[in-house]
Formats: sequence, structure tokens, C-alpha cells
Amino acid sequence: MHTRRLPPLSLALALALAAGPAFAQGPDLDKTGGGLGSELRLPLQGAPNEPYLVLVDLIEFPTFVPQLGLQLDITTQFAAASYNTPGFFGTLDGNGNATPTTNLPADPALQDCVFSFQAVTGSGPFEASNLVRVTPQQPGTFASSLESSPLPILGGGVVPSDNGELLFIGGTGPVAQRYSSRLESWTQETGTFGVGLLSQTTPLADGRVLFTGGLDLTTGQPSNAAAVYDPEAGTTTTLTMNQARAGHGASQLGNGLVLITGGLEAFDLTNPLSIFQSILNTTELWNPATGAFVSGQSMLEARALHTQTTVASGQALVAGGLSVLPIVNLPTVSATAYFYNPSSGSFGFPSFFPGARLLHSAVALDDGRVLLCGGLTVDLSVVIQTGNIADLIIGTREDCLLYNPGFFGSFTSVAGMQVGRAGAAVAPLPGGGALIAGGFQLEIDVTSGNFVANATETADIFSQGPNLITATGSLSAPRLFPIATPLSDGTVMVVGGGPLNAEIYQR
Repeated sequence: MHTRRLPPLSLALALALAAGPAFAQGPDLDKTGGGLGSELRLPLQGAPNEPYLVLVDLIEFPTFVPQLGLQLDITTQFAAASYNTPGFFGTLDGNGNATPTTNLPADPALQDCVFSFQAVTGSGPFEASNLVRVTPQQPGTFASSLESSPLPILGGGVVPSDNGELLFIGGTGPVAQRYSSRLESWTQETGTFGVGLLSQTTPLADGRVLFTGGLDLTTGQPSNAAAVYDPEAGTTTTLTMNQARAGHGASQLGNGLVLITGGLEAFDLTNPLSIFQSILNTTELWNPATGAFVSGQSMLEARALHTQTTVASGQALVAGGLSVLPIVNLPTVSATAYFYNPSSGSFGFPSFFPGARLLHSAVALDDGRVLLCGGLTVDLSVVIQTGNIADLIIGTREDCLLYNPGFFGSFTSVAGMQVGRAGAAVAPLPGGGALIAGGFQLEIDVTSGNFVANATETADIFSQGPNLITATGSLSAPRLFPIATPLSDGTVMVVGGGPLNAEIYQR
């Protein structure tokens, strides 16, 4: 909110709204685009064949318009300009839809502006839509959203809704936070479930969220605790898995069941070899209809700190991670992946990829492939003999892997990230691309023997055909285990991992 001046309503506003029946529910206004030098679209939905006018202003202030008997959230000083902007005045089609469109000038000065839009439809009584804010931004850059999250976010999951809102859960302890893409604003929600590190937060198709395992907040050991959170009802139902797990995989399959794979059943950094002895090859299936966990088929290779990605076919790709070689029982970092088929309830043959990795990131692309990004490499040859964690030889991968579905499936290595990244944020982009942002490089301090995570603020873009990774604009600050999620307006949000501010990437 910027100014308190209330100018009179332009005569054009009243003349613009032609005769037509009123409707019970107010119109719904949305936005897509917003890049400087590109198209801004304002999808509007209301009653069929109603006249409409989309108003724009730089001032948000409660404004009563006596000519319309209506209160707006913005002033009306630019009503005449809105009326004279092609597409901002017209009639909704037979389905009640219209998409007012304008081209934003490629003027960097607009990056300091916040444009507030609101639509008016009908002819008496008139109806006002919700408010939508547009913050123009240079394509290929990050910019902070208008508000920061009330609480820091570290990991967790995201549940999208149809109105452009996102519910962030599991990354702020037992508190959920809601983000409105239309307003770039945050609100705190009801309490959820206090998950620990290395837990999994799995959004479900029915809008609920499943929490599983992680390190217990009291003991620091893997937990068998689980819970289901219902955002609509604001309720949490506690559950118990068959086995304690941390650093496991979890995702909902095409048949509705949730597959839970591997993980650690014990955690002791003072004895690194014991960690490998605690890696699980067991799996569980959770049924959302009954709330029950049942044992699934065991994996050929035990693994933890791996990725698990459900693809369009409803199958899940389980890839990489800390592992133990079958038969010889030697600890290793995995360079294999398996597809779990929910129809048969079994894992297929292994697919091998170049460059073993753990703590990498994975995302299903919109062309059906899966992108694995970065991760850590670990040489265990010396530490196996000495038992001294300082003897680990750790590296951070600068490449990505592209999984191509098929009868056996295959991986293609794609090099070119600016820096090595473990725990990076990755989000799909239209056309089979992806945004890769933040993450860290891990090393061991030779003096103290402690792990040191050096977070990065850099970001890259993966583009399909030819497979290519190119640098893009950087985040405002380094982020460790951030979250990236596409927004309904076509941008991508990166949040968490240290800084409180949420950053929006404009494509």
C-alpha cells in the first residue's frame, strides 16, 4: 500500500460496463507472464457473456465507487487508461472466460513497480474480482517476492491448489505456511507434524500429505513415526511404519499407493562404518484408503540418501544413494537405478549410469524423462580400513543424468553445471527443461574432521534437444537444500535453505 489519495471515478469506467445479468459468485482473475519485453496475460473467469473491465493501479487502497455501488481494493485513477487498453475492456465468452493481454515494455525501471489488477464485471449490481499483483522482472533472473516466509524453510514438500496458492509443509517443523502466487504473500496455517531431518514429505493426489520417518527430534535416531495431514480439515492423524527409516525414498504411485524404499535404521557419525551396516533394502507400501503400511518387495541393493521419482506411467524410478554391494557386502555409492512397477509390485532389471552419486536431486520432466542433478561422490577405500571419518574422500558432481524410459531404460550424461551441486533445488520447465538452483559442495575440515557444506547461489538451466546445460541468473544468496516449485503464472519459486526470502525466477 503506497498512497492515500482517492481520485474520482472516470466516466469511462461506468460507460464501459454494458447491460447484462448479475451473477452470484465474484469473478476470478489470474496472471501468467510478467517478464519485461514479453506478454502479460490476465485470465478472467465469470458469468457467461458479461461485460468486463480490468483496472490497473500502482496504489492499493479501499475505494468505494458510488456509481457502481462497489468497493475496490485499488484506486480508480487509471480507469480511463484501462478502458483504452486493447483487451482490458470487453465481454466474457459463452463459457465466462476472457484473457486480457498486453505487452510489457523492456524498460528496467518497471522492475521497481508493483502493478495491482482488479476486474469489474456486470451491469448492476456490479462484481469485483480478487486482487492480482504483477512485479515485472527481467527474464533469466531471480527477484525476491513481495513478502518473505514467516518461518525458515528447510526441506519438506509443497501442495499446489487451483487458485495459485502453495502449501509448504514439513520444512518448518509442525507449522504449515501458505503462499499466494497472485499476491506474492504468505500466511501461517494450522499445526501439522513435527518431522525431523532426513524425513520424507509426500503430497497425495487427494490433497492430503503423508509424513514418514526421519531422525527423531529427541533421540537423533531414525524413527518409524508417520502421519497424515489434511489441510482442508486442519487435522493430523498419526501412524506407525513397519520399520524405522531416515534418508529413505517415498512417492505416490499411479495406483494410489505410496512406495517407501530403503533408508537408514541407525545413525552414528562417530562410527561411519555402522552407517553402512544400517542401510535397508526393505520397502513398504502405504494405502491412503486404509491408512495401513504393508511390506513390499525388498530391493536387490540396500540404499539410502537416494532419489525416488514417480513418472507419468505411475511407476517409480529409484536411483543412486549410499549402498551395499550384494553378496560381498561392501559399502559403496550406487551407480544403478531400478523401476518399480505397481502393477506387478516388483522392481525390474537394474539400469547402470555413469557417475555414482548420493544426495543428488531428481525431477520428472514434462516429456516423460527424469533428470538427476549433481550429488556427492565418496571414495570409501581408506575409511574402510581405518574407520576414521576424516579419511573419506568426498567430491561434488558437476554433471546431470537424463533417464530415457524404455524396456530397459538408459541414462545419458549431460555436463555443464557451473559448480558441483548436492541437494540442489530442481523444477521442471515447459518443453522438457528444468531449473537447477543452489545446493552445496561438501568437504571435510582437515583440522577438526567436521563436515563443511559450502552452499552456492548459482543456477543453471537444462534444455532439451540438444541436451544442454547453460548458466542463468544467480540467487540473491547461497541456499542449502532449497525447494524449487513451478508457479501457476509460469515462473518458478525457490525458497528455503537458509534465507527467509522467497525468490521468483522469470523465464
